[in-house]
Amino acid sequence: MIFVDEANVYYSLMEKDPKKRIDYMKFKDILAKECHLVGPFIFMGKPRNVTDEQQKFYDYLRSAGYVILFGRVQRSKNGKRRQKGIDILIYQQIVELAEQDSYDKCILVSGDGDFALVVEKLKELGKKVEIWSFMNSLSKKLIEKAGHKNIFFIDPILDDIEYVPDN
Repeated sequence: MIFVDEANVYYSLMEKDPKKRIDYMKFKDILAKECHLVGPFIFMGKPRNVTDEQQKFYDYLRSAGYVILFGRVQRSKNGKRRQKGIDILIYQQIVELAEQDSYDKCILVSGDGDFALVVEKLKELGKKVEIWSFMNSLSKKLIEKAGHKNIFFIDPILDDIEYVPDN
C-alpha cells in the first residue's frame, strides 16, 4: 500500500522547484512497480471553502485511483493556514491496515521524522517499509529507523513524474 503525505511532498517540491507539479498517476505506477498494489492513499487538509481548482485536484487524484483522507485546516494566529491531525491520521491508517494484514509492504511518501514510530511499529508487525522523500526533507531519524536500503528519493525521478497539462 502507498501512503502519501501530500503536504510534505508539496512543500518539499516548492522548495526544490516551485514551477513543477507531480503527476500522481505516473508516481503511483513507479512506486508500485513490481508489486501488487492494494491501494494508494493520499492524506491532505481540506479547507472549509474548496475552490474549483482544489476540487479539480481532488477529482484528478480520485481518477488516478487514490483514496483521499482529509484532515482539517486551521488558521494560526498569524493568519496562515495549517493542517491539523494529518500525521495522526496517516499513522492510524498505516497501523490499522497493517494489523488487519491488508498489505505486506508499506510505501510511505514523506520525509517527516514523526513517522519513525510508525516504521518501528511496522517492523514489529513484520511488514516491509519503503520511504520515498525529497532529499531536502528527509529526517535523519526516519533514515535511522527505516535503514538506508529502504530509502528512495523523488529527486532523481522528478522529470519522469512531472505533471504536464494537456493543451
